[in-house]
Amino acid sequence: MARPKGKRGRKQTTKKRKFFAGKTNKKDKKHIKQFGEIHPADEESVPKTKYKKVKDEPLTSSLQELSSSSDEEEEEVNPYQVLMSTMSKNKSLKDKELSSEDEMSGDETSEDESKTDTVKELEEERETESEEEGIEESTFQKEKKNIKTHEKTSTQDDIQSDISVEETEEDETGISTDSEEESEEEQATEQNVPDRKSDPFNTHLRDLDEETVKLLEEGKGNNKEEIQLPELGHCVFSWHACIPKSIPEPNKANLYELHVKQKLCEHLKEINPRISHDLSGDLTLLQKELFSFINDYKDVYYPCRTHINGEAVRLVYCLHVLNHVLKTRSHVIAHNSKIKSKKEESMDEYRDQGLTRPKVLILVPFRDSALRIVNMFIKLLMPKEETFVSNKKRFQSEYSQDDEDIRKGKKPEDYEALFAGNIDDHFRIGMGVARKSLKLYTDFYSSDIIIASPLGLRTLIGSEGDSDRDYDFLSSIEVLIMDQSDVFLMQNWDHVLHIMSHIHLQPQDPHGVDFSRVRMWTLNGWSRFYRQTLVFSSTSTPELNSLVNKYCHNYAGQLMVSPSIGRGVICQIITQLPQVFHRIDCDSHSQLADARFNFFIKKVLPHHQDPVMSQTLIFLPSYFDYVRLRNHFKKEEVDSMCLCEYSSDSVISRARSLFYHARIHFLLYTERLHFYRRFIIRGIRHVIFYALPQYSHFYSELCNMLQDPKQTQRTEDVTCTVLYSKYEAHRLAAVVGKERTGHMLRTDKPVHMFVTGETT
Repeated sequence: MARPKGKRGRKQTTKKRKFFAGKTNKKDKKHIKQFGEIHPADEESVPKTKYKKVKDEPLTSSLQELSSSSDEEEEEVNPYQVLMSTMSKNKSLKDKELSSEDEMSGDETSEDESKTDTVKELEEERETESEEEGIEESTFQKEKKNIKTHEKTSTQDDIQSDISVEETEEDETGISTDSEEESEEEQATEQNVPDRKSDPFNTHLRDLDEETVKLLEEGKGNNKEEIQLPELGHCVFSWHACIPKSIPEPNKANLYELHVKQKLCEHLKEINPRISHDLSGDLTLLQKELFSFINDYKDVYYPCRTHINGEAVRLVYCLHVLNHVLKTRSHVIAHNSKIKSKKEESMDEYRDQGLTRPKVLILVPFRDSALRIVNMFIKLLMPKEETFVSNKKRFQSEYSQDDEDIRKGKKPEDYEALFAGNIDDHFRIGMGVARKSLKLYTDFYSSDIIIASPLGLRTLIGSEGDSDRDYDFLSSIEVLIMDQSDVFLMQNWDHVLHIMSHIHLQPQDPHGVDFSRVRMWTLNGWSRFYRQTLVFSSTSTPELNSLVNKYCHNYAGQLMVSPSIGRGVICQIITQLPQVFHRIDCDSHSQLADARFNFFIKKVLPHHQDPVMSQTLIFLPSYFDYVRLRNHFKKEEVDSMCLCEYSSDSVISRARSLFYHARIHFLLYTERLHFYRRFIIRGIRHVIFYALPQYSHFYSELCNMLQDPKQTQRTEDVTCTVLYSKYEAHRLAAVVGKERTGHMLRTDKPVHMFVTGETT
């Protein structure tokens, strides 16, 4: 009886096959896993497959034969079955070649020629079969792409969107190559953007002559000019006499004319809520004034950062960082292509790198600040539908705040803005920037940008004598940004100074650098004259001013913004409070600590030890002064309790309770504790400012605590005593105003009294 024709009743072809790539039973799978092929005795039991046969595929002949089938219908191809079939078929081809060689009798040809003839016969046979069965080529190509895509997605679980197989490949320099950069520059040229020679990136990184560098090293001939800007206010611009003065005009150019990458300009309009969507209004007035100097690669010291304009300032320097990194990447890619096409030319014109890859270092105090910066980078780099960020889930989990806020009580607005999110101060992370991707947690020597806290870098840099210390990645920093730098003073300022002393040192190892591509001014050790330093702070301090003057040597110039002082925070005190200011006279700043301590012990403390002056709060900005005074009180057995940032919650709670109920006479209270906890101390009747606070608004906050609504106190029952010196003129001006400060420092009288609400 004839078998019915159909899908399962179709007659089998008479042609014998060595192997059928298809579904296998458990026994065959076990055998394949163990030996890599199906046992020859079980080959006849393997069902036939419905794979398409590939014609003219540039792969091995075994893969081509694997795709042939006698069935007319098509099914979806399993990539892993293709790989297993390939391994088994290679073994079958070898057996067939050897058997055909034995059957050739009387032939005096060599073994290699016989194998070649056999392979040719097999290829001709497969081509004939593929033509008869009409199998197409596209199916196996799709299988090949599916295999590559599956391997990519299985090893990158943290990537939210899989990058296609045609994603950029990295060359020896670590820069991903793309041809789209050239097309982007062509589009910018079509929009009548000024010539690339006027780009600040190109003009700033030019080579200086030796005579100019000698004058810069001597540090003589610096010129200064006071300028007034609508938003920044009073500023001081300084430049070296050997460099022509250039002050940008922020209101006469848009971002395209400032040579900002086109895609950054387009994405900026979506994330900056306060901009107008025309080409002339990409930024606010404050952002324009800041960016005009930052984009011109000048050092900027801005001590007027607040919780209100903080995000606007962050957007400005993030835009500058990405613009700088993308331009560097474009130059390296363009030079790589030229070097490959013209290998015999001189390499001097293609010097575009440093001794190490990291170009930008951003120092921030908390993890939450780093999270905001990375999110800003993502928004500026790519639209929402093209977010290719590696290790993003890991980054979000480590840098976001998962725990509930355990802070109790109502806090000031600036405190809530500063301590929102994760406030861990020990972190560091490297970032690699590509055209359409952002790589997080990259090795520092493969990173373009490094974001870290001072403590996080200090633990990696180590101290002299440590065996595992590393600081070579700081040798080629071109842009240094210190955001919220006033908080560093509340952490540990020594960490910042330690980092600054290790920037641009000669690397201990080459780290695979191509010295033919390193800029000449880097090899000559002139990197400090090219580094741009941006310092943003909410207050002006001598430490920050000293850092800018000592470590900032940018030949392009420096802009220092003067904070607007006004009448001082003394006008914000709501209660009538007599405030007595005692001036401490000393010959040098090094003698100030001893002079202050002696003045307090001899003249201030005896008066406040009277029982009438109980419940006195002593506010100490410096931790060293706190330790010195605490030891003196313990030695003299003065009735007091001491609170600092290292005190436990139980000790703080007990001390506040005893002080409120007048069971202790003195309470020592540090500025760092008030900065991190912002307590409301109740029961204060007298307050002594051992020194003026770094944050001027702390002065008015503590003075307003003297007005307790639950207690009826007369004006003469509360007092305020302040110690100051001529070396603290900036802090004094922030409290009493600029005009009063000048009078208090010039007059011969060492004591001045203010009463809030009355004429002084």
